[in-house]
Amino acid sequence: MDIIQLSWPRLLIGYAALLLPAAILLHFRTGLLKKLGTAALRMTGQLLLVGYYLEYLFKYDNPWLNLAWIVVMVVASDLATVDRSELRRKPLFVSVFAATFLGLILVDFFFLEVVIRLPHLLAARYTIPITGMILGNCLRSNVIGINTFYYGLKERRDEYHYYLACGASRKEALFPFFREALRKSVNPTLATMATIGLVSLPGMMTGQILSGVSPLVAAQYQIVVMCMIFGSAGMSTACYLVLNRRRLRQVLS
Repeated sequence: MDIIQLSWPRLLIGYAALLLPAAILLHFRTGLLKKLGTAALRMTGQLLLVGYYLEYLFKYDNPWLNLAWIVVMVVASDLATVDRSELRRKPLFVSVFAATFLGLILVDFFFLEVVIRLPHLLAARYTIPITGMILGNCLRSNVIGINTFYYGLKERRDEYHYYLACGASRKEALFPFFREALRKSVNPTLATMATIGLVSLPGMMTGQILSGVSPLVAAQYQIVVMCMIFGSAGMSTACYLVLNRRRLRQVLS
């Protein structure tokens, strides 16, 4: 089955779905109407630019070019992570980048080269979309984990110092805060894994079905992708927390 192509006029008609919500926001004077317009314009511009770029990326399919684009994606994700962390002293970008890239590259390589066994290294049609899905979930998990860890330390600093006063090492005193941060960072992914397929059909599976792929094959891909998302999100959050243990003086000051 061939996918139904969307013409430009039909795409414009699709924006009509925003009119009723916009009227509601305007009626209740939420002040979000301008933000809605800005978000819609940014979404359109960014997706169209990426769409045109990926056309060429898929055409040339050069491993080094694909890797460069992955680095750009990681940088954009980490900038968003730093921006969304509601800390007075935001974590250093280098640490966020190192943690995210490490968690991503290990899981990405395992899935693409061991599970799927791509015909050549970093094939663009598989590598770019899958990496994007993983990064989107890593961003959410990192923001939750970072905020939970640092706010937990600030609010319960007496508990942290009590552990130290009782003879605990820094690692032992931080253990409860690490545990809480990891729990909250991976809980959304666990909830998605537990309800996926029943509550909603995920984007990747839906996209494959619309493009004519067998629903069973799409389900198999989605299962492995969810495992990748959980593994990468958990590793990137844990790596960041470990890398930033020495900056606790800044947090507790």
